[in-house]
Amino acid sequence: MKKALLSLAAILLAVSAFAQMRYGFKTGLNFATIRGPIAQDAGGANLEKIENVTGFSIGATFGYGFTDNFGIRGEFLYSKRGMKYTYEGAAYRYFSVNNTPVLTRGNDRYLVVVNNSYIDIPILGYAKAGNFEFNAGTYVGFLVQSTGEGSSTYNGKPDNSNKVTGDLKFSLQHNYYQDKPGEFKADDVITAQVGDRVVEVPKIHGAYYDYSEDKGNLYNTIDYGVLGGVSYFVSRSLYVGVRLQYGLADVSNNKVDFVKAAPDENGAKVFSEDKDRNFNIQATVGFSF
Repeated sequence: MKKALLSLAAILLAVSAFAQMRYGFKTGLNFATIRGPIAQDAGGANLEKIENVTGFSIGATFGYGFTDNFGIRGEFLYSKRGMKYTYEGAAYRYFSVNNTPVLTRGNDRYLVVVNNSYIDIPILGYAKAGNFEFNAGTYVGFLVQSTGEGSSTYNGKPDNSNKVTGDLKFSLQHNYYQDKPGEFKADDVITAQVGDRVVEVPKIHGAYYDYSEDKGNLYNTIDYGVLGGVSYFVSRSLYVGVRLQYGLADVSNNKVDFVKAAPDENGAKVFSEDKDRNFNIQATVGFSF
């Protein structure tokens, strides 16, 4: 009899807990960027500009209500975010002349749109007031795809015998997880005149074309941070919401993120020690059962 009563109590508790569970799905738009220090020239003018890109998120939600007005929620989301990055100013580039790297100096206008796809797992507490719900918590994200697309226009300036003549226009097709050092994407080449020598250069560059050794991927696999927002319930189940997602992790690999303006005194790349963070505003619509 005692065992039967205990079993019945366990079943009632499980049913009660299940009744307080709510499941659902949500989707929406991301207005995302990657924030970090902006490089400047000697006169204090900005060499870099970082702008938002529009992505999306979609996934499932799982909520548990302690009362009618308070509870916790977990989410499992596919989320696409990134940035539009522009660099314009003093730069340098190596050209292979008779299999020997030759350093040149000039100016570059470098534009790339970065798209990073994450599996995000947010955990939030929420409180309801009428039709409004306020929520805040933390998240961890796992990078599953990382690509970039853009262009680079390099023009040389007098540099002893290594002056580059004219504008050289390159296409950038980056896969930050798959590309190899020195990799280019096609057989198309452009002709560059370096001093009194003519060399052929690939027109389409991979993510690590300018590297001679593998230093890892440009973007780190794990992201984490805090988030918070507000939702409005149009009905008991349908809601719209907006929230801010602020990354605390450095999303770029400093061993790969080099300074574009100038090399060191030996002509080698100088790598950045900056911390770059994801920043995202999400506008969502969701449905909970």
